[in-house]
Amino acid sequence: MTVLKAFLTIALTLVLAAAVTAVEKGDKGEKDSSREATNSKIDWRDYDDGLVLAKKTDRHVFIDFTAKWCGWCKKMDKEAFADTTVINILNNDFVPVKVDGDSENMLDVDGFKITERNLARGEFQVRGYPAFWFLKPDGTKLGMLPGYQTTSNLTKALEYVRNYQYDSTRANPGSGK
Repeated sequence: MTVLKAFLTIALTLVLAAAVTAVEKGDKGEKDSSREATNSKIDWRDYDDGLVLAKKTDRHVFIDFTAKWCGWCKKMDKEAFADTTVINILNNDFVPVKVDGDSENMLDVDGFKITERNLARGEFQVRGYPAFWFLKPDGTKLGMLPGYQTTSNLTKALEYVRNYQYDSTRANPGSGK
């Protein structure tokens, strides 16, 4: 069973990477027309609270593994995470979670105590920042999208997961729930 999980995780990572690569080839650095000045922000949650909310609302979890010293993470905050399309997708269709990979902040995951640092490095094997993980609504890991992502790349990955395109067993993958 763990071999199957590992295979599925690798497969999703490869599919997400392929989608991002395809978008990058078409992305020549033009400004994203959907980016606007806005007061809206992503409703980031702690990991433990996010898992509970995802189960209650039947929404995927998007985890942003970050660090205060990470320049690419700051660039993500200023660009992709300030984009109104990304904000709307994350707030409406996902449970957005932010984890500081250097933090000793203690989380309580179903009675199991773990720091954000140990969650990032141990449970999710994060070796560089930023790193983005996708989880099913029940908390099952889907895959990771590593490194800085442009707004268009991130949007494509979010739509892919939101629309269950990773799940070929669904009646109509790509059509939402």
